[in-house]
Amino acid sequence: MELVLGYLAIFIFLILIGVPIAFSLGVATMGIFLVSGEPAGLIPQRMWNGISSFPLVAIPLFILAGELMSTGGILARILDFARFLVGRFRGGLYHVNILISMLFGGLNGSAVADTSAVGSLLIKPTIEEYGDPDLAAAVTACSSVVGPIIPPSIPMLVYAFVGEVSVSEMFAAGIIPGILIGLGLMGLTHLIVIRKKYRHSKITYETREVVKIFLNFLLPFLLPVIMIGGIVSGIFTPTEAGCVATLYALLVGSLITRELTWDKCYRAAVRTVALTAIVMIMVSIASVATNWLSRMQVTFLVAGAFESVTSSTNGFWMLYIMFLLIIGLFLEQVAAIIMIVPVFLPIAGIYDISPLQFGLVTVITLATGLVTPPVGLCVYISSGIAERKVEGVFLHSIPYLLLMVTVILMLAFFPAIYLWVPKMLGLGGV
Repeated sequence: MELVLGYLAIFIFLILIGVPIAFSLGVATMGIFLVSGEPAGLIPQRMWNGISSFPLVAIPLFILAGELMSTGGILARILDFARFLVGRFRGGLYHVNILISMLFGGLNGSAVADTSAVGSLLIKPTIEEYGDPDLAAAVTACSSVVGPIIPPSIPMLVYAFVGEVSVSEMFAAGIIPGILIGLGLMGLTHLIVIRKKYRHSKITYETREVVKIFLNFLLPFLLPVIMIGGIVSGIFTPTEAGCVATLYALLVGSLITRELTWDKCYRAAVRTVALTAIVMIMVSIASVATNWLSRMQVTFLVAGAFESVTSSTNGFWMLYIMFLLIIGLFLEQVAAIIMIVPVFLPIAGIYDISPLQFGLVTVITLATGLVTPPVGLCVYISSGIAERKVEGVFLHSIPYLLLMVTVILMLAFFPAIYLWVPKMLGLGGV
């Protein structure tokens, strides 16, 4: 137990002094191997074993598809459609921001990519329209959290790999929670803009423009239908779905919108390599740490601690969600999933919680860490675009975070809200 506590102390200390998470995890793992007498030569082998999995190939493909769509004119068509639907509401650009994150998140599955792409399009115009940069950045950061929830979702892919759960079930179960959070964000934003007395937009559309907007939106809309429909129906695997998405984005961007140039393809590929490298480094190192923690019987120690505190399922959920919210302050979502799931998934089974429900609550709760300091990358990106201090953006994000926690508790205590979708599709959902 002393070794485990020492390992955690080293890891947390490195994070607090500003060492990147992946390197903090690697240094702490290497140190504990040396202290405990474990053969350090096994680390490279276990790192390779951690990422040597065919389903993980889908991750760079999803990232590349999202990058190609954001630079190939597809994102602009989604923006036009979102502006038509909700742009006339009071504080319309905020609602457009949230809706486009829901739609774009259903294409690329990455909150960071969503924050960067949508923020670059909307933060500056929103500031010019309403003069509230902190709120504009906060709405962008918080709405981007929907990206890893509405399928396809990169964190859900990682959880399905670690928790040995069907990707189809995870994707199907994530639809309702993503919609709930998105609509909740829009409702809360509506209350905020009413209090601020923002005006309605007077934008009008001719019939010809409406038809054009809907026809243009069919291009991006067909992609998630093809991907999710293909995965859920078993026509192709998530990796094959990533190939289809990438090919679709290339064809649409080069032949239809004609905005995808060789230079844009190159830059999209470079960003994909960089983001994939970050994810894979964390996956590989976290798998080594998880293997060591399991051999130290951490699962049994944690299970005993939980059972000594509560014997009820609701009690477990309260403790576990609080734990995830704290962990999310320091750990990146993917790394946290890899480290936490092998320890807590068997414990959830003791409380008769299905791996599917456990995974949904875990992924969504850890997603809140994307907008909480000190690791909240989405807040850093949006505040940088808005040219505001992170502290002010985070303060404006607190109401949205409280809303997300409320939805998370609903998902934990009332799983029937969303598990009916995979059950209806014949995928399980129990």
